[in-house]
Amino acid sequence: MGKEYAIILFNGEEHLCRHEDGSYSDVSYPMMTFTEGKDSFRVIRTETDTPERTFRYHGKALRLVPGFYPNGWPALMLETPDDGGTYTVLTVNLEECPASGIPDRAFVDVNNNPEAMEFLIRNNLAEDTGYRRMSGWVEYPMVRLNLPELYRISPEAFGRGQTTGKETTTES
Repeated sequence: MGKEYAIILFNGEEHLCRHEDGSYSDVSYPMMTFTEGKDSFRVIRTETDTPERTFRYHGKALRLVPGFYPNGWPALMLETPDDGGTYTVLTVNLEECPASGIPDRAFVDVNNNPEAMEFLIRNNLAEDTGYRRMSGWVEYPMVRLNLPELYRISPEAFGRGQTTGKETTTES
């Protein structure tokens, strides 16, 4: 079986996981695994034919596009749905080391997008970690990204995903 992505619901919290041979591992914390027949969890499968979702930002309806910087850290962009042109980038890459797995952390570009932090939190795309990092004269807040929600918005950004539209339950 090839690698696939799935959203796992475990103890009331969703995790974006890679699925391979009956085992699921959290993409941002691969040491956290869920095994069919041993752990009690629910697999929430996503649909591919969902209508395109837009978000209001600066009074415009824009599409959120998750992506990754060349070193593997997450990037969040807003595009105009008409032509797919980049409207703005909501994150900034302050990491020098390559990412391990798919990090669930990112720094918000409050220098160029002062409203970005509030936008991400209001739309359940991220939560404030309380950590800040200085770069130049700007203090950038770090957020914990809601990877399951970002996956729902754009599975193609993460690669091939599971797409049956059904929920299944695995309990021991």
